[in-house]
Amino acid sequence: MPVKYPAIFHAYARVTAIVLCFCSLPSAVHAKTVLPLLLAETRTENGEIAPIRPENQKIIAYFERSMDVQFDVRRYPLPRVIENIGKGEGLGFGLSKSSERLKTMRYSEPVFSDFVWVVVRDDATMQYSGIQDLQGKSVGIVRGIRFGDEIDKMRNVIFKVEEDQPQTSSRLKKLLSGRMDVMLVNSRLPNARDLEAELNLYLNEKNLRSDTQMNFGVKVFAKPLLVDPIHFTASINTRAEVINKINAAIIRGRKSGDLPALWKN
Repeated sequence: MPVKYPAIFHAYARVTAIVLCFCSLPSAVHAKTVLPLLLAETRTENGEIAPIRPENQKIIAYFERSMDVQFDVRRYPLPRVIENIGKGEGLGFGLSKSSERLKTMRYSEPVFSDFVWVVVRDDATMQYSGIQDLQGKSVGIVRGIRFGDEIDKMRNVIFKVEEDQPQTSSRLKKLLSGRMDVMLVNSRLPNARDLEAELNLYLNEKNLRSDTQMNFGVKVFAKPLLVDPIHFTASINTRAEVINKINAAIIRGRKSGDLPALWKN
């Protein structure tokens, strides 16, 4: 006479079989590798950390998808970003190369290039066709930013550097007041007129002019100071394999068109 097992046993057997079946399949969900990603902070007029620019958010999301990782974004003032990358805290993003940085950092292939534009008050009489035209000028630059060895050699030799806070408003106010002759602006925009319109709109929206400056705006010279390749970075002693994966993702993105499309959308 066959033994009659309780219904609960049959239910248990079915659940066990289902569990074993799923365990035998490749996992559909897995824990992603988490990588610290250090970004330079910018601040609003109120001194609060400004949100990451939408175009940079798209780039970060692209590399997370392409590399199947998750970035733990950490934001610091630029000098601390550079220091912490050198100490091995994590990856950096948004940095250009210099001989000094290459002593402590390894770099990925360029992800994109920024244009570094020369901006003056719109009543300025100076002309600009090359760096020699900055002779004797005071030039506003965000503290910690470098534009390569050639220009670094000219700092405080051909032109005087006015290092400033990362807020665009701080340098604009100094430019309008005559406390600096020129400000340099990094932008993804490849056209000077577009940046000029953007900066003058910003002046209006943020009410940055004093009563005596209401007739002043800014102009952007048609020729950029330079085109500045931007990279991922890591400590020279760590994460070589991650930089290799980033390079592979850059190559794939260029071939597919996915990376260039991010600058257009």
